[in-house]
Amino acid sequence: MDLSGLKWPAIILVVIGVIWLLSSGGVSWMEQNFTKATPGVDAARDKTDEAGLTRLGGYLLTLWRYEHAARVMEAAIARYGMNGPNYWYNHYRLVKCYEKMEDYQRAYNVLMQLVAASAHQYDKRVPENDNLSLRASKLKELHELR
Repeated sequence: MDLSGLKWPAIILVVIGVIWLLSSGGVSWMEQNFTKATPGVDAARDKTDEAGLTRLGGYLLTLWRYEHAARVMEAAIARYGMNGPNYWYNHYRLVKCYEKMEDYQRAYNVLMQLVAASAHQYDKRVPENDNLSLRASKLKELHELR
């Protein structure tokens, strides 16, 4: 049986599927898929969903959709708490979202929370306290925060 005639339709369907996943509809579908299971029931599913929300938030960050990225990362933090392996990294990336949304006080507060917890010791993707403190002090000085 010769299947070479199915090659191009299959390639076209895969390309259309990838494009759809990268669109707003695909992003919404992925977000719903990663949040439909109840946390705490299945540890393997929790790990997959938390990682998926983290990757989705990072993807939205690269698209400059900061409000949506913040909502996705906040959902990951709220759903899985400190048990999520990306808990501190999601906090760190929230700082960028808040800065881009011009919510400097929240960005400063999250930075100070990361410094207080010494988040680098839990997740190496989060910078050392010196860098976080410097960034927080610049935010505080530049935007006259409390």
